[in-house]
Amino acid sequence: MTIAFAKLSRTICGAVLAAGIGVLATAPAHADEDLWPLLREQAFGDRPISEESGFVVLETPQKVEDAAIVPITVRIPPHVRDQLKSLSIFIDKNPDPKVATLNFGPAAGAGGERSFSTRVRVDNFSHARAVLELEDGSLHMATKFLSAAGGCAAMQAKDPDADMTGLGKTVVRTFSPALSSNPIWSGQVMIKHPNHNGMQLDINTAKFIPARYVKEVKVERDGELVFTLDSTFSISTNPNFRFTFGKGDNNELDVSVVDTDGVAFEGMSKRPSGS
Repeated sequence: MTIAFAKLSRTICGAVLAAGIGVLATAPAHADEDLWPLLREQAFGDRPISEESGFVVLETPQKVEDAAIVPITVRIPPHVRDQLKSLSIFIDKNPDPKVATLNFGPAAGAGGERSFSTRVRVDNFSHARAVLELEDGSLHMATKFLSAAGGCAAMQAKDPDADMTGLGKTVVRTFSPALSSNPIWSGQVMIKHPNHNGMQLDINTAKFIPARYVKEVKVERDGELVFTLDSTFSISTNPNFRFTFGKGDNNELDVSVVDTDGVAFEGMSKRPSGS
């Protein structure tokens, strides 16, 4: 599926990654072209997807201040009591349309409102989509339109070497709910990483900065899996994830991270905030 998305992305944006170096080409693209049918077929085949069914809600800003740092939140309302299987986030016209896929484990929890938030790059005016898969295999989708462009190739304000200082520092926090009876807690993972996508220019050399970004994130609560996350370069610089998880005995989170260079980082929560 990743290969198929990469092939499609070259058609859409002409962005080519070769030998770890991003080369931005100028292939024509049709702004009004509907890419979702092809993306859907590649990701889910002919499986039915219920649209705007109320099982999943996608929240995006009405006005985007910076296309390189666009906050998005996916919510699963409290009336959805099913176990979660996976969540896939797409931005149709990004160089790689799939932003991330989460695969949930038993510590993801059930009951109460569940959610996942992050910040993304938006390359062109596009629909964003969240496709939720429940334990029974059913698929549910929410869609929003993002009026933003230029986030993928945005110029770097800092020296690329300086961006690597503190690379991989991972801060993990947990937050207890307002009501002790609530079975859902919140967590946050903040990763120091430039998440270079290969399409950004070094302002000092006018050359493309080689692609290097966070690829895999694994979150466990008290030794049980909350989720694994397979991400792409559509995630903004210094990835920041806010999410919910099921209440456990100690509610301590262990996080492992791997980037595209194969370098691994780790982080662990200290003490639940609000406890």
